[in-house]
Amino acid sequence: MKRSVLWFLFGLLFSASSQAADTAAMSEAEKEVVRNIVRETLREYAAVLSDKQQTSSNAKEILAEIVQGNRNFMRKNKPAYFAPLAAGQHPRATVVTCSDSRVHSHALDATPDGDLFIVRNIGNQIATAEGSVEYGVHHLHTPLLLIVGHVACGAIAAAASDYSKEAPAIQRELDSIQIPKGDAGLSSVKLNVNNQVSQAMNKFEEAVIGGRLTIVGAVYDFKNEMRQGLGKLNVINVNGETNDAKIARLELMRGLDGPPAKGARTTRDH
Repeated sequence: MKRSVLWFLFGLLFSASSQAADTAAMSEAEKEVVRNIVRETLREYAAVLSDKQQTSSNAKEILAEIVQGNRNFMRKNKPAYFAPLAAGQHPRATVVTCSDSRVHSHALDATPDGDLFIVRNIGNQIATAEGSVEYGVHHLHTPLLLIVGHVACGAIAAAASDYSKEAPAIQRELDSIQIPKGDAGLSSVKLNVNNQVSQAMNKFEEAVIGGRLTIVGAVYDFKNEMRQGLGKLNVINVNGETNDAKIARLELMRGLDGPPAKGARTTRDH
């Protein structure tokens, strides 16, 4: 199978090189037919890669663990668990967060199924996921839009440096992160969150003014850089308000761990 696929590919390449002069005469429809044949052949070849190559990439082992995890999830949850999910989704919050593997929904919600409409991208951005965010706010009518940045963010580090050698698609996503060059630390993480809240405020201004939507910006801290405890979700912005003392006094934050007063110290370092 693999040998025949390779010979077929070689045949296509030979045919393409020997008939290069005729290519210009082909219609666009004919060219697309050839492209589709090549794509399908490459897909078939990828599907029959050797076991050795699959083992070297650990893909088989990783997939096995994921499938087993799914089996465990199915055993744990009975049909009643899935009944409300099958009927439709009614999430309570739209969450825009980073694609970083260290940032996951279990840090925000023990039972996120049906609860959180999560939008993930590099740099927890509004601009690169505008349609998804709008769907959560306008179509699912979530009363809360939560934008979650995080410490040690790779997107922030990249945006703060020269990323001209990255692939064009990555460059496009980094272009919309507006932070100072040379500063990849916590201050830039916070600035990016505040910028995203500002963009969301402009986009959903009518819903915010009408009291139908609250926009909150926060930083998830798994390194305790903010000295509020490992794994803490630190609220730093509510509807554009970034003053810690004012945020702490908001009705929204009553009974919650609000931002510490400036200069305050904490012992939650472990």
